[in-house]
Amino acid sequence: MVNIYDTLVEYDEDTLDLVPCLATEWEVSDDGREWTFKLRPDVKFHDGTPLNADAVVYSFQRIIDPDHPDVHSNIIPYYSNYKQIESIEAIDDLTVRFKLKEPQATFLANMALFASGIVSPTAVKKYGEDFTRHPVGTGPFKFVHWKPEQEILLERFGDYWGEPAGVARVVFLPTKESSIRVTQLARSEIHIADNLPPAEMDSLQDTPGIVVQSTSGINVGYLTMQTKKPPLDQVKVRQAITHAIDRDRLIDVAYSGKAEKAKTMVPPTLWGHGAGVPDITYDPELAKKLLKEAAKENGFELPVKLQLFVMDQPRPYMQQPRQTAIFIKDSLEKVGFKIEIITNDIGQHFPRMTRGEHQLGLSGWSADIADPHNFLHTLLHSDNINEIGGNNLSQYQNPEVDKLLAKAELELDQEKRIELYEQAQLLIYEDAPVLPLVHVPVRIAQRDSVKGYKLHPSSRVRLKTARIEGAP
Repeated sequence: MVNIYDTLVEYDEDTLDLVPCLATEWEVSDDGREWTFKLRPDVKFHDGTPLNADAVVYSFQRIIDPDHPDVHSNIIPYYSNYKQIESIEAIDDLTVRFKLKEPQATFLANMALFASGIVSPTAVKKYGEDFTRHPVGTGPFKFVHWKPEQEILLERFGDYWGEPAGVARVVFLPTKESSIRVTQLARSEIHIADNLPPAEMDSLQDTPGIVVQSTSGINVGYLTMQTKKPPLDQVKVRQAITHAIDRDRLIDVAYSGKAEKAKTMVPPTLWGHGAGVPDITYDPELAKKLLKEAAKENGFELPVKLQLFVMDQPRPYMQQPRQTAIFIKDSLEKVGFKIEIITNDIGQHFPRMTRGEHQLGLSGWSADIADPHNFLHTLLHSDNINEIGGNNLSQYQNPEVDKLLAKAELELDQEKRIELYEQAQLLIYEDAPVLPLVHVPVRIAQRDSVKGYKLHPSSRVRLKTARIEGAP
């Protein structure tokens, strides 16, 4: 989506600094409740219609107004990021003003969310509910077609307002088997391969004609526990699970040592990651003790039978989900659980967990914005429990955690925000609705003919600067 849509602001190519995109400048009122953006002139959508302030207002109204005739239903998982917006107004053709209910520390960063991409009102009205299959933005590439499970094709947009994209076409191929992608890369049938298992990525580093890029990632891979389903509604059962899994060993087995053990859900590359939160110890004897106590107190028998959902395709934070699931199964069965692994098609894995069909599930998150709010609020606030894209897969509800996270979002003093996030993470540590597993570097393998493609810590695949030597 970042190749099709532009946002008002975006992340710098090399850092997590916010820089102008469709907005050339902005100012905020003294009370922090009004943000005014000046738009870039002479920008066109892919359908030839002009970008103006009305298009920006329209794009955000369909996010924040559930009664909007063209409501953006796919944005439900991100709705809470925009709930502080009270109104949006077009001051003139190239000026937009947002009024907030309260000052919001994350507001400007939220303007860089992919969900904040500015859409063509004409195209939305033309395609209606099928707009997601016919996206029209102002980005460096325009959408051509999508053949499910085959390919997505983009073409360079000739009227792009910035430097034209370096390649004429981009084809995304959803190939599940990593070995096939490695072979395709070696034969120059594809130019870039991502989400490869670490061992295969390592093997490519010395392969002639192939370059491996790596940068620190802002992500987390984790085990979610459905806290509404017995016996996972008992904290001792969840704590037993957290102490039964040797994450250091998991990193060796499933990540070839190319990952960092996660202490909290927030990556250590971000401020507010919970420096004072205790590490979760690997202690199988404690796990057995906690599980036996829970069984006695709640009248259930051992072993405890649970299903573990796993996706059938690699993700940036989990390149070998099957191996990860097997490791967790083996670990839990040593302390009193009986685990059945359920493998889901990637298109159904997360919707099934959103609906709460799982007991245990493998999941993860790559940052939309470089702020702890994007991990803690998105994944653990009760606002994000719903059956249509809610990201609180554990269905975790702690009113005190909710209050702390809500307060941190509105607090403008970063040191105070750090303190609030740490308090919330200490409560989450005690409640154990999730087990943070790993933080993973972002790595891709590419042909050495590909120049100018820069990995970004956010894991966003931004291709406008990429070019291929000798190609038009």
